[in-house]
Amino acid sequence: MTSTTDPFALPARGRRSRARTALREAGPLEVSTMLSEAPTAAGEPAPAEPPALPLCIPSGPGFLSGTAGESVPVSHGGRTYRVRTGDDLASVAARFGVSVPALVELNGLGRRPRLQPGQIVSLPERQAAQGAATVRVRPGDTLDSVAAAQHVSPAELRRANAMGESSLIVEGELLDLAGSGAMSHRPPLRIEDLGELPFVAGGTAEHPPETLLAARVNKRTLHTREIPSRRAARRMIEAVAGEHSVDPQLASAVAQLESGWHHGVVSPGNAIGIMQVTPHAAWTASVRIARRLDVLDARDNVTAGVVILSALLDAARDEKEALAAYHQGLRSLRAGGVYPDAGRFAANALIIAERLRAEVRR
Repeated sequence: MTSTTDPFALPARGRRSRARTALREAGPLEVSTMLSEAPTAAGEPAPAEPPALPLCIPSGPGFLSGTAGESVPVSHGGRTYRVRTGDDLASVAARFGVSVPALVELNGLGRRPRLQPGQIVSLPERQAAQGAATVRVRPGDTLDSVAAAQHVSPAELRRANAMGESSLIVEGELLDLAGSGAMSHRPPLRIEDLGELPFVAGGTAEHPPETLLAARVNKRTLHTREIPSRRAARRMIEAVAGEHSVDPQLASAVAQLESGWHHGVVSPGNAIGIMQVTPHAAWTASVRIARRLDVLDARDNVTAGVVILSALLDAARDEKEALAAYHQGLRSLRAGGVYPDAGRFAANALIIAERLRAEVRR
């Protein structure tokens, strides 16, 4: 029986109609690899905003850089910020890439400035020499993680790149870090430019539009990566399974049923690759092994699937229940019993695994 603090008490993969619970738990649109909650370091979820810095670093980064001289008065860039409990001048200045003296000057804070929770402060325009004007989206980046790394807010990134309310970013593109968006050269993402998703019984109506969009973006991004042959994928599964003390033939059977050992597959429920792992499920696997997994990378995809299978084998009563839980989710299985499609998945996986074992014995 799994503890409620065990990440694998969550649905194991969240695929097809069972995906919706995991997707709701996962938060906003998942693009490229991870949600905004995906870990940025070993097992730690990404913070929504950069952490505050203490005031006791008057020579630290952002304290004096960009200070306006007498001939260059501080100007207001149209940005404001509501002060929260624990904020101070240095932490706000560092968060938004401005200087402490400029913040004091623009807001007329006096000789002994202090910030009060709830106070609205104007933010100076960021100086051009404050760093790179653009940033390239890397594998696993989300709008929130890019904003945190560049010390800007997600709203600023959206405005600078004329994104409206969207949080969608695509691996490899350049994002402007500041500006009104009027000069943004970011092309709009058109649905017709994205790859089609495979046909599934019952169609795609059961999946939210944002999930379908994320799946199509992930499929397009996936096909810019190296996709191993099916033979190479099988060797990869066997190697990774051995590393995690999982029966290689059982893991291979799961992969055969899920994708036919083909990494280029993305389902309408945003289950990706060889092991058909959703970004949310990859996050739980990342927590389990204290390493961020890129679900679009073939080996990381296999690692996520094998780690999930290993956890389910530990928690389930037998292999059949673990396999059904891989398809349905252990929490759902324990709460409502085994769904027919999950039962068929488990039975077929056991048959295939036995056949693969017989091939090895020959």
